[in-house]
Amino acid sequence: MSAGTIVRHSDSTMYGDTTRRIEELLDGGFSAVCALGEEVRHRVSSGDFEWTTLLGAELARRAGGGEVSSEHVLLLDRLQTALAATEGQQSLRALLCLPVSVQAGGPAQTRAERRLAHLVALGHRPADIVAAVFGEQLGIAASDEFKACLLQELVLRGVAVPEHPVLRSFGEALVAEGHPLAPLPLDLLPAERALLRPPHAPPEWTWALPPAAVEKQSGQPGLRVSPEMRRRGGAADPAEITVAESAEAMSAAVRHWVEESNGRVAAQEFWSASAVSPDDFAAVFERLPLTAWPAGETRVRLHPASSGRVLRVLLTAAVRSPAYGNARFGAYGRLAAWRSLGGLVGAAPDAPIGHTARLVEQAHWFVADPSSDWFCLVAWDLAVAVLRAGGQEIAVLAATDTD
Repeated sequence: MSAGTIVRHSDSTMYGDTTRRIEELLDGGFSAVCALGEEVRHRVSSGDFEWTTLLGAELARRAGGGEVSSEHVLLLDRLQTALAATEGQQSLRALLCLPVSVQAGGPAQTRAERRLAHLVALGHRPADIVAAVFGEQLGIAASDEFKACLLQELVLRGVAVPEHPVLRSFGEALVAEGHPLAPLPLDLLPAERALLRPPHAPPEWTWALPPAAVEKQSGQPGLRVSPEMRRRGGAADPAEITVAESAEAMSAAVRHWVEESNGRVAAQEFWSASAVSPDDFAAVFERLPLTAWPAGETRVRLHPASSGRVLRVLLTAAVRSPAYGNARFGAYGRLAAWRSLGGLVGAAPDAPIGHTARLVEQAHWFVADPSSDWFCLVAWDLAVAVLRAGGQEIAVLAATDTD
Protein backbone atom coordinates (compact mmCIF):
# COMPACT_ATOMS: atom_id res chain seq x y z
CA MET A 1 0.00 0.00 0.00
CA SER A 2 1.39 3.43 -0.92
CA ALA A 3 1.12 6.56 1.19
CA GLY A 4 -1.56 7.83 -1.13
CA THR A 5 -3.90 4.97 -0.16
CA ILE A 6 -4.20 5.99 3.48
CA VAL A 7 -7.81 6.96 4.15
CA ARG A 8 -9.56 8.62 7.04
CA HIS A 9 -11.75 6.47 9.32
CA SER A 10 -13.79 7.35 12.38
CA ASP A 11 -13.99 3.99 14.15
CA SER A 12 -11.27 2.97 16.57
CA THR A 13 -10.12 -0.05 14.54
CA MET A 14 -9.41 1.89 11.40
CA TYR A 15 -8.03 4.75 13.49
CA GLY A 16 -5.43 2.31 14.77
CA ASP A 17 -4.80 1.03 11.24
CA THR A 18 -4.05 4.55 10.06
CA THR A 19 -1.64 5.11 12.93
CA ARG A 20 0.15 1.84 12.20
CA ARG A 21 0.39 2.73 8.50
CA ILE A 22 1.97 6.08 9.37
CA GLU A 23 4.45 4.24 11.60
CA GLU A 24 5.34 1.88 8.75
CA LEU A 25 5.99 4.76 6.39
CA LEU A 26 8.13 6.58 8.93
CA ASP A 27 10.17 3.38 9.28
CA GLY A 28 10.32 2.83 5.52
CA GLY A 29 13.39 4.86 4.70
CA PHE A 30 13.90 8.05 2.76
CA SER A 31 11.62 7.25 -0.20
CA ALA A 32 8.71 6.33 2.06
CA VAL A 33 9.18 9.51 4.08
CA CYS A 34 9.21 11.53 0.84
CA ALA A 35 5.92 9.91 -0.13
CA LEU A 36 4.57 10.79 3.28
CA GLY A 37 5.61 14.38 2.71
CA GLU A 38 3.56 14.48 -0.49
CA GLU A 39 0.66 12.91 1.39
CA VAL A 40 0.77 15.84 3.80
CA ARG A 41 -0.08 18.21 0.97
CA HIS A 42 -3.02 16.09 -0.20
CA ARG A 43 -4.45 15.56 3.29
CA VAL A 44 -4.32 19.23 4.24
CA SER A 45 -5.81 20.39 0.92
CA SER A 46 -8.67 17.92 1.36
CA GLY A 47 -9.32 19.04 4.95
CA ASP A 48 -8.30 15.75 6.56
CA PHE A 49 -7.01 17.36 9.73
CA GLU A 50 -7.53 14.21 11.80
CA TRP A 51 -4.84 12.50 9.72
CA THR A 52 -2.43 15.40 10.19
CA THR A 53 -3.02 15.21 13.94
CA LEU A 54 -2.15 11.50 13.92
CA LEU A 55 1.06 12.17 12.01
CA GLY A 56 1.99 14.97 14.40
CA ALA A 57 1.32 12.75 17.40
CA GLU A 58 3.56 10.02 16.02
CA LEU A 59 6.36 12.50 15.31
CA ALA A 60 6.00 13.82 18.87
CA ARG A 61 6.09 10.28 20.30
CA ARG A 62 9.29 9.48 18.45
CA ALA A 63 10.90 12.76 19.41
CA GLY A 64 10.00 12.12 23.05
CA GLY A 65 11.83 8.81 22.82
CA GLY A 66 14.94 10.48 21.49
CA GLU A 67 14.34 9.43 17.89
CA VAL A 68 14.98 12.58 15.84
CA SER A 69 16.06 12.49 12.20
CA SER A 70 16.36 15.04 9.41
CA GLU A 71 13.40 13.36 7.70
CA HIS A 72 11.24 13.94 10.79
CA VAL A 73 12.28 17.61 10.89
CA LEU A 74 11.37 17.95 7.20
CA LEU A 75 8.00 16.27 7.67
CA LEU A 76 7.05 18.48 10.59
CA ASP A 77 8.12 21.53 8.60
CA ARG A 78 5.90 20.50 5.67
CA LEU A 79 3.02 19.78 7.98
CA GLN A 80 3.27 23.13 9.75
CA THR A 81 3.75 25.10 6.52
CA ALA A 82 0.76 23.47 4.84
CA LEU A 83 -1.56 24.02 7.80
CA ALA A 84 -0.33 27.59 8.36
CA ALA A 85 -1.14 28.42 4.74
CA THR A 86 -4.67 26.95 4.92
CA GLU A 87 -7.18 29.43 6.28
CA GLY A 88 -9.79 28.47 8.83
CA GLN A 89 -10.09 27.62 12.49
CA GLN A 90 -10.03 23.88 11.82
CA SER A 91 -6.62 23.95 10.19
CA LEU A 92 -5.36 26.36 12.83
CA ARG A 93 -6.52 24.11 15.67
CA ALA A 94 -4.86 21.14 13.94
CA LEU A 95 -1.66 23.15 13.66
CA LEU A 96 -1.71 23.99 17.36
CA CYS A 97 -2.06 20.30 18.22
CA LEU A 98 1.27 19.54 16.52
CA PRO A 99 4.60 19.62 18.31
CA VAL A 100 6.28 22.97 17.71
CA SER A 101 9.62 21.24 17.18
CA VAL A 102 10.93 17.69 17.18
CA GLN A 103 13.54 18.97 19.64
CA ALA A 104 11.63 20.01 22.74
CA GLY A 105 13.00 22.87 24.78
CA GLY A 106 16.09 24.98 24.27
CA PRO A 107 17.02 27.23 21.33
CA ALA A 108 15.50 24.90 18.73
CA GLN A 109 12.03 25.20 20.23
CA THR A 110 12.39 28.96 20.65
CA ARG A 111 13.31 29.38 16.98
CA ALA A 112 10.45 27.10 15.96
CA GLU A 113 7.91 29.13 17.96
CA ARG A 114 9.07 32.38 16.35
CA ARG A 115 8.89 30.88 12.88
CA LEU A 116 5.48 29.34 13.48
CA ALA A 117 4.08 32.65 14.75
CA HIS A 118 5.28 34.31 11.55
CA LEU A 119 3.64 31.65 9.36
CA VAL A 120 0.34 31.79 11.24
CA ALA A 121 0.14 35.59 11.00
CA LEU A 122 0.74 35.43 7.26
CA GLY A 123 -1.69 32.63 6.51
CA HIS A 124 -4.70 33.11 8.79
CA ARG A 125 -7.37 35.72 9.34
CA PRO A 126 -7.03 37.75 12.54
CA ALA A 127 -10.51 36.73 13.70
CA ASP A 128 -9.60 33.03 13.44
CA ILE A 129 -6.31 33.62 15.25
CA VAL A 130 -8.05 35.43 18.09
CA ALA A 131 -10.57 32.61 18.49
CA ALA A 132 -8.29 29.60 18.07
CA VAL A 133 -5.06 30.83 19.70
CA PHE A 134 -6.01 33.44 22.29
CA GLY A 135 -9.49 32.18 23.13
CA GLU A 136 -10.09 29.51 25.72
CA GLN A 137 -10.50 26.33 23.70
CA LEU A 138 -10.31 22.83 25.11
CA GLY A 139 -7.22 20.97 23.95
CA ILE A 140 -5.42 24.06 22.69
CA ALA A 141 -2.38 25.02 24.76
CA ALA A 142 -0.21 27.43 22.80
CA SER A 143 2.76 28.66 24.80
CA ASP A 144 2.95 32.25 26.00
CA GLU A 145 6.14 32.73 23.98
CA PHE A 146 4.40 31.67 20.77
CA LYS A 147 1.45 33.95 21.54
CA ALA A 148 3.74 36.87 22.39
CA CYS A 149 5.49 36.49 19.02
CA LEU A 150 2.19 36.10 17.22
CA LEU A 151 0.84 39.25 18.83
CA GLN A 152 3.71 41.29 17.40
CA GLU A 153 3.48 39.57 14.02
CA LEU A 154 -0.15 40.75 13.88
CA VAL A 155 0.95 44.30 14.69
CA LEU A 156 3.43 44.19 11.80
CA ARG A 157 0.61 43.06 9.52
CA GLY A 158 -1.30 46.20 10.43
CA VAL A 159 -3.96 44.43 12.50
CA ALA A 160 -5.73 46.80 14.92
CA VAL A 161 -4.64 44.75 17.94
CA PRO A 162 -5.98 47.15 20.63
CA GLU A 163 -9.49 46.76 19.19
CA HIS A 164 -9.51 43.07 20.22
CA PRO A 165 -10.02 42.89 24.01
CA VAL A 166 -8.40 39.46 24.33
CA LEU A 167 -5.29 40.61 22.44
CA ARG A 168 -5.08 43.83 24.42
CA SER A 169 -5.43 41.91 27.66
CA PHE A 170 -2.67 39.49 26.68
CA GLY A 171 -0.40 42.41 25.79
CA GLU A 172 -1.02 43.96 29.20
CA ALA A 173 -0.17 40.64 30.86
CA LEU A 174 3.17 40.59 29.00
CA VAL A 175 3.96 44.03 30.41
CA ALA A 176 3.11 42.88 33.94
CA GLU A 177 5.35 39.83 33.52
CA GLY A 178 8.25 41.85 32.11
CA HIS A 179 8.37 39.78 28.90
CA PRO A 180 11.19 40.80 26.49
CA LEU A 181 8.63 41.83 23.85
CA ALA A 182 6.54 43.88 26.30
CA PRO A 183 8.22 47.22 25.41
CA LEU A 184 6.89 46.99 21.86
CA PRO A 185 3.63 48.89 21.35
CA LEU A 186 0.51 47.13 20.11
CA ASP A 187 0.11 49.42 17.13
CA LEU A 188 2.43 50.76 14.44
CA LEU A 189 4.54 53.80 15.20
CA PRO A 190 4.90 56.67 12.69
CA ALA A 191 8.09 55.29 11.12
CA GLU A 192 6.37 51.91 10.75
CA ARG A 193 3.51 53.16 8.60
CA ALA A 194 5.72 52.28 5.62
CA LEU A 195 5.11 48.63 6.54
CA LEU A 196 1.46 48.88 5.52
CA ARG A 197 0.54 47.64 2.08
CA PRO A 198 -0.14 50.61 -0.22
CA PRO A 199 -3.50 50.78 -2.03
CA HIS A 200 -3.49 48.84 -5.29
CA ALA A 201 -0.13 47.23 -4.49
CA PRO A 202 0.63 44.09 -6.54
CA PRO A 203 0.14 40.73 -4.80
CA GLU A 204 3.89 40.19 -4.44
CA TRP A 205 4.41 43.49 -2.57
CA THR A 206 6.27 43.26 0.71
CA TRP A 207 7.80 45.83 3.02
CA ALA A 208 11.03 43.83 3.11
CA LEU A 209 13.78 45.30 0.92
CA PRO A 210 15.67 42.87 -1.34
CA PRO A 211 19.43 43.12 -1.81
CA ALA A 212 19.64 46.02 -4.23
CA ALA A 213 21.38 49.23 -5.15
CA VAL A 214 21.28 51.87 -2.45
CA GLU A 215 18.97 54.02 -4.56
CA LYS A 216 16.28 51.40 -4.06
CA GLN A 217 16.93 51.31 -0.33
CA SER A 218 16.64 55.07 0.13
CA GLY A 219 14.07 55.76 -2.58
CA GLN A 220 15.80 59.08 -3.39
CA PRO A 221 18.67 60.16 -5.67
CA GLY A 222 22.14 60.67 -4.28
CA LEU A 223 23.44 63.96 -2.92
CA ARG A 224 26.10 65.83 -4.88
CA VAL A 225 28.65 67.54 -2.68
CA SER A 226 29.43 71.01 -4.05
CA PRO A 227 32.43 73.22 -3.16
CA GLU A 228 30.00 75.54 -1.38
CA MET A 229 28.74 72.65 0.78
CA ARG A 230 32.33 71.78 1.66
CA ARG A 231 33.05 75.39 2.55
CA ARG A 232 30.02 75.64 4.85
CA GLY A 233 30.60 72.19 6.34
CA GLY A 234 34.25 72.95 6.98
CA ALA A 235 33.31 74.79 10.17
CA ALA A 236 32.29 71.47 11.72
CA ASP A 237 35.05 69.30 13.16
CA PRO A 238 33.36 66.13 14.47
CA ALA A 239 35.25 64.03 17.00
CA GLU A 240 34.52 60.36 17.58
CA ILE A 241 32.85 59.63 20.92
CA THR A 242 31.86 55.97 20.42
CA VAL A 243 31.52 53.83 23.53
CA ALA A 244 30.85 50.10 23.68
CA GLU A 245 27.31 50.46 25.04
CA SER A 246 26.13 52.75 22.25
CA ALA A 247 27.86 50.66 19.56
CA GLU A 248 26.13 47.54 20.88
CA ALA A 249 22.74 49.24 20.80
CA MET A 250 23.23 50.55 17.26
CA SER A 251 24.21 47.12 15.98
CA ALA A 252 21.26 45.22 17.49
CA ALA A 253 19.52 44.72 14.14
CA VAL A 254 22.55 42.98 12.64
CA ARG A 255 24.02 41.29 15.70
CA HIS A 256 23.08 37.84 14.38
CA TRP A 257 25.23 38.55 11.29
CA VAL A 258 28.23 38.52 13.64
CA GLU A 259 27.14 35.98 16.26
CA GLU A 260 25.92 33.31 13.85
CA SER A 261 27.71 34.06 10.58
CA ASN A 262 30.76 35.76 9.06
CA GLY A 263 29.54 39.32 9.45
CA ARG A 264 31.24 42.41 10.77
CA VAL A 265 29.76 45.64 12.05
CA ALA A 266 31.08 49.18 12.46
CA ALA A 267 28.94 51.40 14.69
CA GLN A 268 30.34 54.89 15.41
CA GLU A 269 29.24 58.14 17.07
CA PHE A 270 30.61 61.65 16.54
CA TRP A 271 30.13 65.04 18.22
CA SER A 272 30.70 68.46 16.70
CA ALA A 273 30.99 71.73 18.63
CA SER A 274 29.43 73.47 15.63
CA ALA A 275 26.00 72.31 14.51
CA VAL A 276 25.89 70.67 11.08
CA SER A 277 23.15 71.71 8.66
CA PRO A 278 21.26 68.80 7.07
CA ASP A 279 21.94 70.48 3.70
CA ASP A 280 25.70 70.20 4.29
CA PHE A 281 25.74 66.82 5.98
CA ALA A 282 27.06 64.99 2.92
CA ALA A 283 30.15 67.23 2.91
CA VAL A 284 30.80 66.53 6.58
CA PHE A 285 30.15 62.80 6.19
CA GLU A 286 32.94 62.42 3.62
CA ARG A 287 35.44 63.72 6.22
CA LEU A 288 34.46 61.37 9.04
CA PRO A 289 37.05 58.73 10.04
CA LEU A 290 34.79 55.79 9.31
CA THR A 291 35.85 52.17 9.78
CA ALA A 292 33.83 51.00 6.79
CA TRP A 293 35.58 53.49 4.49
CA PRO A 294 39.30 53.20 5.29
CA ALA A 295 41.62 56.11 4.54
CA GLY A 296 42.40 56.39 0.86
CA GLU A 297 39.10 54.87 -0.31
CA THR A 298 36.72 57.01 -2.32
CA ARG A 299 33.93 58.30 -0.11
CA VAL A 300 30.60 57.29 -1.56
CA ARG A 301 27.56 59.41 -2.19
CA LEU A 302 24.87 59.65 0.44
CA HIS A 303 21.18 59.34 -0.28
CA PRO A 304 18.62 61.11 1.92
CA ALA A 305 16.06 58.70 3.34
CA SER A 306 12.86 58.90 5.31
CA SER A 307 12.64 57.41 8.79
CA GLY A 308 10.29 54.80 7.36
CA ARG A 309 12.82 53.75 4.75
CA VAL A 310 15.59 53.42 7.31
CA LEU A 311 13.33 51.37 9.56
CA ARG A 312 12.61 49.05 6.62
CA VAL A 313 16.34 48.65 5.97
CA LEU A 314 17.01 47.75 9.62
CA LEU A 315 13.92 45.59 10.01
CA THR A 316 14.70 43.66 6.83
CA ALA A 317 18.19 42.97 8.16
CA ALA A 318 16.85 41.99 11.57
CA VAL A 319 14.12 39.57 10.49
CA ARG A 320 16.06 37.71 7.81
CA SER A 321 18.74 35.07 8.11
CA PRO A 322 22.37 36.06 7.70
CA ALA A 323 24.60 34.07 5.34
CA TYR A 324 24.67 31.36 8.02
CA GLY A 325 22.39 31.05 11.01
CA ASN A 326 18.75 31.71 11.74
CA ALA A 327 16.19 34.39 11.00
CA ARG A 328 14.68 36.38 13.86
CA PHE A 329 11.27 36.77 12.20
CA GLY A 330 8.93 39.64 12.90
CA ALA A 331 8.52 39.96 16.66
CA TYR A 332 12.14 39.90 17.77
CA GLY A 333 13.17 41.51 14.49
CA ARG A 334 10.99 44.50 15.36
CA LEU A 335 12.52 44.67 18.83
CA ALA A 336 16.06 44.56 17.41
CA ALA A 337 15.29 47.21 14.78
CA TRP A 338 13.99 49.62 17.44
CA ARG A 339 17.02 48.98 19.63
CA SER A 340 19.21 49.93 16.68
CA LEU A 341 17.15 53.04 16.04
CA GLY A 342 17.40 53.95 19.73
CA GLY A 343 21.16 53.63 19.62
CA LEU A 344 21.39 55.64 16.42
CA VAL A 345 19.37 58.58 17.81
CA GLY A 346 21.08 58.46 21.20
CA ALA A 347 18.08 57.38 23.26
CA ALA A 348 18.75 56.08 26.76
CA PRO A 349 18.86 52.26 26.93
CA ASP A 350 15.74 52.16 29.10
CA ALA A 351 13.82 54.83 27.17
CA PRO A 352 10.28 53.89 26.13
CA ILE A 353 10.03 53.08 22.44
CA GLY A 354 7.50 55.89 22.05
CA HIS A 355 10.20 58.35 23.14
CA THR A 356 12.68 56.78 20.73
CA ALA A 357 10.11 57.08 17.96
CA ARG A 358 9.83 60.85 18.55
CA LEU A 359 13.61 61.24 18.35
CA VAL A 360 13.61 59.20 15.14
CA GLU A 361 11.15 61.63 13.54
CA GLN A 362 13.21 64.65 14.64
CA ALA A 363 16.44 63.32 13.09
CA HIS A 364 17.70 63.53 9.51
CA TRP A 365 18.41 60.16 7.92
CA PHE A 366 20.71 59.00 5.13
CA VAL A 367 21.71 55.75 3.46
CA ALA A 368 25.21 55.29 2.06
CA ASP A 369 26.28 53.09 -0.82
CA PRO A 370 28.29 50.19 0.70
CA SER A 371 30.92 50.14 -2.05
CA SER A 372 34.27 50.16 -0.21
CA ASP A 373 36.47 47.08 0.10
CA TRP A 374 35.33 46.75 3.72
CA PHE A 375 31.94 45.48 2.46
CA CYS A 376 31.62 41.94 1.11
CA LEU A 377 28.97 43.02 -1.44
CA VAL A 378 27.25 39.63 -1.61
CA ALA A 379 23.70 40.08 -0.34
CA TRP A 380 24.06 41.31 3.23
CA ASP A 381 25.23 44.93 3.31
CA LEU A 382 23.87 48.12 4.82
CA ALA A 383 25.11 51.58 5.74
CA VAL A 384 22.93 54.08 7.60
CA ALA A 385 23.84 57.54 8.87
CA VAL A 386 21.85 59.94 11.04
CA LEU A 387 22.20 63.59 11.97
CA ARG A 388 20.47 63.84 15.32
CA ALA A 389 18.19 66.68 16.31
CA GLY A 390 20.25 69.77 17.07
CA GLY A 391 22.86 68.96 14.44
CA GLN A 392 25.79 68.29 16.79
CA GLU A 393 25.63 64.51 16.99
CA ILE A 394 26.15 62.01 14.16
CA ALA A 395 25.88 58.22 14.20
CA VAL A 396 26.83 55.75 11.47
CA LEU A 397 26.05 52.02 11.28
CA ALA A 398 27.66 49.83 8.64
CA ALA A 399 27.39 46.05 8.39
CA THR A 400 28.29 43.28 5.98
CA ASP A 401 28.20 39.49 5.85
CA THR A 402 29.28 36.79 3.43
CA ASP A 403 28.95 33.07 2.83
